[in-house]
Formats: sequence, C-alpha cells, structure tokens
Amino acid sequence: MKSIKKIALIAVAAIMSISLANAQVGIQAGYSMSTNTSNEISLNGFHVGPIYNMSIQGPISLQYGLLYNYLTKQSEGTFVGITGTSTTTAHRLDLPVRVAASFPLTSELNAFVFGGPNFNFGLSQKNDGTADFWGLGSLDVESENIYKIEMSDGKKLISPFDLQLGLGGGLQYKNMGVRVSYDWGMLDRNNSDNIWKNNDLKVGLFYNF
Repeated sequence: MKSIKKIALIAVAAIMSISLANAQVGIQAGYSMSTNTSNEISLNGFHVGPIYNMSIQGPISLQYGLLYNYLTKQSEGTFVGITGTSTTTAHRLDLPVRVAASFPLTSELNAFVFGGPNFNFGLSQKNDGTADFWGLGSLDVESENIYKIEMSDGKKLISPFDLQLGLGGGLQYKNMGVRVSYDWGMLDRNNSDNIWKNNDLKVGLFYNF
C-alpha cells in the first residue's frame, strides 16, 4: 500500500510540473455512480472540476483533471412498526490520468477513446439515520466519518486512498463534448477481514476554454 501511495504522489507531482501553458484547460460536470463490489450497493450523485488536455503527438494526448464527487443514497425500512431511514453521504476527489487517441469524424467533430489510472481520495463518508417510533416520536443517529474509524490495533478501518484503472470515450464538437468513463478499483480499502472495492461510472459534459 505504501509503495502504491508513493507512486501516486510521484504521478501527481509529475502532472503538476507540466506547464499549463501547453495544455488546453476546461471544466467538466456530470453524473457519478460508485458501486461497492462486495455488497453491490451503489451511491449516486455528481462530479465537477477542472480538466486539462495536453497534446503529445498527432492524435495522441494526455487527459487529466481534478474532480470533486458528491455521492448519496437513501434507504428506508420498517420493523415491528418502527420506520427507519438511512442516508449515506460521501465526498471524494478524483485525479484521472488518461492517455487518449482522437479520430476526426468531420472537420469539427471528433471521437476519442482513452485509458489509464484514476487516483481517488475519500474526504468523508457518513451514514446517518432516523427512526420513527409508531408516529409517537423519532430519534436521529449521526455516524462518524468512516475514514476516521480505528480498529483495536490503532489502524484505520477504511483507507481513504484508492487506485483505479479505467477506460472510456466520448465525442467533441468544437470546444464542447461528452465523456463517459468506467474505473475498476484495484485496492481493498477495508483493512479488516471484509472486502471493499469501488467501481465508478461517470458521464460528463465538458467545455474547453
């Protein structure tokens, strides 16, 4: 895990060292879905953030960005007349680094495909709930940020860092377009005996300035 984090930090440093004067700067926003593969529970929400596209040679370019994700899920159930509502809320950051190849369809319309790693960092995730006791009263329960929970040996229960590998593609018309990506989680983020891997889907609209 430590070696993977070091590689991620080196990759981030390398990207930040690239002069933005040589990159096309834009913004992306759209739909996000993150699925815990161990229990198939999905969180849905949105992402937004700056993106960059740096031409390497011919149709090959490097696409990267910094995307904020807001994800949530609400569920409800009833047991012996007690109705419980649970709301999960997550905040995460993505640093996708993709090698892309574009293919002109017309003079102003291009298709492109890409692949590469996505470095994901969980800022916070909570699971808050409310129990309604037969309509006579309710009880609110607020949980702790899962990334701050420690096990008996002092280690964090859930690692906030994730390394994903993804593929995707899209269409660009002049300075705007649509991009779809899917990332497979490579790391088990649960440091106990349980398994927690995340696969993420994004569908976003982008505009290059």
